[in-house]
Amino acid sequence: MKRSLGLLLLVGTLAPGTAVAETDLIGGATFLTGAPQGAFDAVVGHGYGLEGHALVTPPSSPFGLRIQGSFLVYGHERTVIPFSGTRGRVGLDLTTDNWIGSLVLGPQLVARSGPVRPYVYGVGGLSYFATTSEVRSEDAFYAFARSTNFDDVTFRWSVGGGVNIPVSRTVALDLGVAYVSNDRVSYLAEGDILDDGSGGAIFTPRRSEANLVQFTIGVSGGW
Repeated sequence: MKRSLGLLLLVGTLAPGTAVAETDLIGGATFLTGAPQGAFDAVVGHGYGLEGHALVTPPSSPFGLRIQGSFLVYGHERTVIPFSGTRGRVGLDLTTDNWIGSLVLGPQLVARSGPVRPYVYGVGGLSYFATTSEVRSEDAFYAFARSTNFDDVTFRWSVGGGVNIPVSRTVALDLGVAYVSNDRVSYLAEGDILDDGSGGAIFTPRRSEANLVQFTIGVSGGW
């Protein structure tokens, strides 16, 4: 009985390690630019940001699960405001950013060998739209006051593809393109926050689909 129990405990201890050993992990980080489409294109310009992803796949298998997160800024405003009590002699930087954060996952098909390794994927998840403002002194790197002016969440799906071009045994150049569909969502664009004339602000949110064509360039590792 004791021998059987000990064997079961040993199997239970080794099983997770065995599962990990039978799984490959390929990770990557890329710079991101987004070209708005449709109604979104009428009110915002190109966005820029970063994207990171991980591909979990059985060893040498072309099929895997892609997990991806991104951050894209599609609007930016900066004004200098007088610091209270200085009679306009000291200015503060007031900056406002319109941005999208996303987290998605889905299947990916990728070539695991060769001088050029194409891939395609389809993913779904959530996008978080936010407009945030912060204040800092003109020569300071960090902000001492920050606020979220407006935010909303919507469902997102995208299909994409690209190529990995190996530059070493474990690292590859990653070039990609994707179509991104964000369901109808409320958001602010540049110029949608106005002074009400009495020290406050007026927010004028928009609501539409927020679709993009995204282009990425970066590196992937773990090959």
